[in-house]
Amino acid sequence: LGADKQPGWLPVRQEENPALGVRGIRLSLRHPELFRTQLCALLRASCEGDIRIMLPMITSSSEILRARKLLADAEEELKQRQMPYRMPPLGIMIETPASVILSDLLAKEVNFFSVGTNDLTQYTLAVDRMNPPISSMYDPRHPAVLRMIQIAAENAQKAGIWIGICGESAGDTELTKFYMDIGINELSVTPGMVLELRRTVQQLD
Repeated sequence: LGADKQPGWLPVRQEENPALGVRGIRLSLRHPELFRTQLCALLRASCEGDIRIMLPMITSSSEILRARKLLADAEEELKQRQMPYRMPPLGIMIETPASVILSDLLAKEVNFFSVGTNDLTQYTLAVDRMNPPISSMYDPRHPAVLRMIQIAAENAQKAGIWIGICGESAGDTELTKFYMDIGINELSVTPGMVLELRRTVQQLD
């Protein structure tokens, strides 16, 4: 949710460039009561299955620390209400150049990384893929984007945390070998891509 995805019940003002505005963790930290309610729900749901909490649009360690404080508040609330819960892994989206550059520091604060290739490509290349005159410049295979992903993967491995890829390029079989070579642990794709991707991985093994 945010300036780019506006629900009717949340007061979010119109922005000229919502991709660079109040979205992801920025929105959550501006509405801590809403965020804490969501965190309580996730802690409770974690008793019933494999839940992970992933923070989007991270650009600094301070955002993670503020989110962890609210997560601790949610845990304390459930304890006081004597409600069952389980603490799930906490990770972040790697989708801003800042998160890549600081990935060695951010990796110390979380349990996993998930690279959001759609936004990372957009922000790295300064290209709005929805803008027709320049949409052809939007290239998830661009060397700068791939180098960004490699840096994040190296820092995840140094910290001993896993790293996955989400976004459209996770299903790009031309990039599968690259992702395997740099140590990506997980590729998140649509159901229709699973068999083709599995065949590609088997051929590369």
